Amino acid sequence: MITWSRKTTWIAGLMIIVLTNVIALAGVAYNRAGEPDGTLVLTERELRLPYSAGSARENSGLSLTIEWRTLQAPRNGYPGYNNRWGAVEWLDETRLDELGFETGVAVMTPESRSRFNRSLSRDVWFVLEYDGPAYQAMRERVKAFSQGEQELARRNPGNEEFEKRAARAKKLGVVERQEASRLFVVDAGLDPAMLRRKYPDEARYSIARGQVGATVNNDDDDSWRVQGYIQSLAVESVNVPLAFRDVFETLAEESPRENEGLPRYSVTLAYGKRQGPWIVSAEKKKH
Repeated sequence: MITWSRKTTWIAGLMIIVLTNVIALAGVAYNRAGEPDGTLVLTERELRLPYSAGSARENSGLSLTIEWRTLQAPRNGYPGYNNRWGAVEWLDETRLDELGFETGVAVMTPESRSRFNRSLSRDVWFVLEYDGPAYQAMRERVKAFSQGEQELARRNPGNEEFEKRAARAKKLGVVERQEASRLFVVDAGLDPAMLRRKYPDEARYSIARGQVGATVNNDDDDSWRVQGYIQSLAVESVNVPLAFRDVFETLAEESPRENEGLPRYSVTLAYGKRQGPWIVSAEKKKH
């Protein structure tokens, strides 16, 4: 049996830490080598300052949270606006099978449904779309929902419940137009190169790693249906390089609403060979 001295153990531990950092830095360097796979110019709507940003000057690091969304099936007339982890429209059984889920027997018995609901999520590649058809579709849904609520209130003058619903719907429309993220996850696959060929516009689409999950749910018509959802992106936030810290530090003490809800900054976000994001540039918006 080999007995290590305290000094030997300390040196071995230090070497492991150094080796781990070297490997991590090599991975970052490889990810950023050459031309980016995709470059998106985003705003505060898609890259949020943390709530604790007011103490940014005292902290050694600052990161922005990536705000992504999905299109979900409307329920009870509501456009599926706030449930980020809800069932995604395009993640149907066919797509889930392609991603490695065995959906064929998932709904047959209570045992198979329970087993499927305990199944592990799958590592996949996502397509992120900025200010494209998915966002326009969501805007149209919210607009139609808001108009419907306004019409319902007009047809029922003096009804307090309908008036409140109309007011909430109107506010929802304003948030969708001025504040909500325009970054949507619109597709998933197992081959990032194939996804890039399908979505060649590098200024609108980026490929990112993440995880997909699936469940069996009892639908409105009392039938069982397999539904997919996005569990997470592999990278949900990006560090702000020291060179761009001054763009955000002065904004930490302000409220976006002081700027009439308009985005206060823009950020160029690049995705590299490993589909990991980093900030290329950042600047304050002039309104």
